[in-house]
Amino acid sequence: MSKCYIKFGSINNKLFLPFLLAVSEIAYILFNKYYPVQEVNLIFHVYSMAFGEMSIKFLPCILKISDKGESAIKRQVIKKKSCKHYTILVLLYFFTLNINSFVDVFDTKVLGKPLIISGSNLFYSYDLIILGIEMILMIFVSNWLLKYKYYKHHIISTIVFVIFGIISELCLGTYFQNNGFFFLSKFIRLLGALLDGTYICFQKYMMEKFYYPYWNIAFVPGIIMFVVGSSMLIAVLSLKDSNNEFASAFYLYFKVKEGLGLAILKVVIDLTMHLIMCPLTILNIYYFSPNFILIIFQISAIAKIIMNNSAEKLYCIAFFIIQFFSLMVHLEILELNFCGLNRHTKTNINFRSMSELNSEERESITDENSIEIEKGYSVVETNDEKMVELKEEDFEHMNE
Repeated sequence: MSKCYIKFGSINNKLFLPFLLAVSEIAYILFNKYYPVQEVNLIFHVYSMAFGEMSIKFLPCILKISDKGESAIKRQVIKKKSCKHYTILVLLYFFTLNINSFVDVFDTKVLGKPLIISGSNLFYSYDLIILGIEMILMIFVSNWLLKYKYYKHHIISTIVFVIFGIISELCLGTYFQNNGFFFLSKFIRLLGALLDGTYICFQKYMMEKFYYPYWNIAFVPGIIMFVVGSSMLIAVLSLKDSNNEFASAFYLYFKVKEGLGLAILKVVIDLTMHLIMCPLTILNIYYFSPNFILIIFQISAIAKIIMNNSAEKLYCIAFFIIQFFSLMVHLEILELNFCGLNRHTKTNINFRSMSELNSEERESITDENSIEIEKGYSVVETNDEKMVELKEEDFEHMNE
């Protein structure tokens, strides 16, 4: 039989979650790009994200999940640390939100780019170079916080992912800029991506090491966004009769030429999409390692790049495919069955552990439960039955 050099690795039903979230993100990108009303009501958009995150509180009721049992008992032991953990979580999200909000304002005011929301704002950058750097950072942070181990296939796949991300961006001409402000904007986005990766790993750390319920962890950014949205709304209402640009944009949204109905429908669809995507995001972090979130980053980034670039640059799709393949190897959805690259995958590590366990059980049965009844014969007691066994060493003596 010929050797299969590429095979599926860790596959289970929950794998549909990251791909479902990626499809939802692409749908949201398409919605923002092609919906007749292109104007954005920033306050309602912030409220949509807030309600999307806070809605996760209802998941235990919908899925009938109990917060009792062993995990609740274990959390009692570390209850004194909960204030510290949630404070760190709030600070990480707060700084991530502020850095990425700042760079949006920077791009609008300094670089003259229009404020067009083409993604869910769950993911802050679609730059493949920044995505590769975030991938490297998440390896270091998860190794430090979660004690995850990374092996040869992880390192090689990461190098391939980063190299082809750089090649793709160079081919697209993204970095062919002489404007120093452009690179300053990219640097700030990189800081945001680094904080975002740390924030995701810390969420997983709280769930995996300290058994915090994922619905409580996701509720934190929802509260923060709700406070931000409410503060912005209060400011707008107080500046109603002024010539403030931000306040004027809020009221002008309801006077778009496409009509009030389409403007309101956009707000409703925006809210609905976040009610779908926010729970999917935290479920992905809960069920998988933090690096699995890169599936959503990668697929949605590729979709956005394809939609925003001309046909003559679509040869980059070949580079995207190589990147995606290396990501699947990194996440062990695919295994490379040569040069020992799959020796330290979870599947093979578990297989070796089970083999060693079965071997120890067999040795224990032979050594402890074997009763000799006659030379060369013994009774071996197992959980199921008793059987008479001819000892191998005595059998050899009998043949001499």
